[in-house]
Amino acid sequence: MKETNWARTWKYASLFVLMAFTLLPFMWLLDTTFKEKEAIFAATPTWIIDPLTFEHYAWALGKSGMQLGKLLANSAIACSVTALLTGIIACISGYGLARYRVPGIGLILALLVLAQMIQGPIIMIPWYKVASALALLNTKTLLVLIYGTMTIPVGVWIMSGFFKVIPIDLEEAALIDGATKFQTLSRIIVPLAMPGLVAVCLYSFILGWNDYQYSLIFTNSLDAKTVQVGIAEVMDSMGQTNWGGILASGVIIVLPIIVLFSIIQKFLVEGLTAGSVKG
Repeated sequence: MKETNWARTWKYASLFVLMAFTLLPFMWLLDTTFKEKEAIFAATPTWIIDPLTFEHYAWALGKSGMQLGKLLANSAIACSVTALLTGIIACISGYGLARYRVPGIGLILALLVLAQMIQGPIIMIPWYKVASALALLNTKTLLVLIYGTMTIPVGVWIMSGFFKVIPIDLEEAALIDGATKFQTLSRIIVPLAMPGLVAVCLYSFILGWNDYQYSLIFTNSLDAKTVQVGIAEVMDSMGQTNWGGILASGVIIVLPIIVLFSIIQKFLVEGLTAGSVKG
């Protein structure tokens, strides 16, 4: 049935309203970062920026003394390593669960999902005791381990589903043509499952990037502390919270995620067909 003009108009109008509602908090955040302090706390807030100021960004990038670059590097290292490890482990484990007969596989997958229900404050004390015994407190290594316990179960579950829908005939045909098992996996199966692998890695990165509670409890030095905690602790020269500077820092923190999405969006589409055609 052909879509009518009214239905098409209603569809795009609904999408526009939903997009505006979703972007409104970020637009308010961005708008506030260019306002002077008096305008931020004005009794009647406005969207018009007059005069335009960059003092909040200057404060966030240097004058605050919180070393935003170092904090961003700490977060980037911890999150990137987490995403890499999660992707590798999820890919290997997910393929094994999808291709081989494993007794109780349904129970295993259910436990992987249920494992997410016990994350949070309930495991803080066990983690602290283990980290203290292994001398891992106040290190990025500990953050990677903690993030991994949250992302790997979900990653394995997602990748298992992706591998299940890939016909096993593709593997058998490649093996008959003389390809090794490793070549079959690396050149055919993994590229076909690339959308899932990218989603798993992106999920792992964002989960670590947005973390506050674990970094707050387990790190306290500049060498290990993440950007979320660093921003929450910073004050201005008068010992007061600089809301404009913190919001500017928030914009800077969001930018890597936006760039990552813009790059991976095209990669996700390419991954749908990659590896399915010879040559």
